[in-house]
Amino acid sequence: MCTRTSEAASLHKYNLLVGCPRNRERAATSEVNYFIGDLFGDSNLSVSITHVPGLLACWTGLNPFEAIKQLTDLANENPYQFRYAIKFTPIERCVESEIPRIVAAVEELSYKIRENDSFRVTVRRRHTELENIEIVKAAASVIQRTVNLDQPDRTVWIEVVGEWTGVSILNQDIDILSIMTMRDDQY
Repeated sequence: MCTRTSEAASLHKYNLLVGCPRNRERAATSEVNYFIGDLFGDSNLSVSITHVPGLLACWTGLNPFEAIKQLTDLANENPYQFRYAIKFTPIERCVESEIPRIVAAVEELSYKIRENDSFRVTVRRRHTELENIEIVKAAASVIQRTVNLDQPDRTVWIEVVGEWTGVSILNQDIDILSIMTMRDDQY
């Protein structure tokens, strides 16, 4: 398996973010390497520990949405095999954390929101001075669809991690895997 792990890696190329408990990044890295690298056979997998506690940035040679679907199937069999890697979010575009670049990425992906679909913009930000409302307004301004904050058909998901930002348009209920939510639903 061709994997690489590095501390405080440059985040300019990633297509999957993985959340884990603080100070458990190395254990979570091992799990990601096992699940995606070994079980799914991704020889292009690269896992980096970010400067944000509890956050890994990964590059998978697999389609990140398909990887999450496979992880979901695995977790449905037994969510308790995921001890440290507990949240998986696909990233379609990774850009510098500047409003014009974020907006351009959103605009480029906006074709995924069909004409009759509603949407919302969700922003998670870490280590940045950009404000949530500033990002939300700018991103929403390039999408000519109905906004629905409660039950949107699609979510414009924006993850700001310092100087790099990941952007995806997804179905939040299907495309993001949260092991903790899955465990809660079982009881």
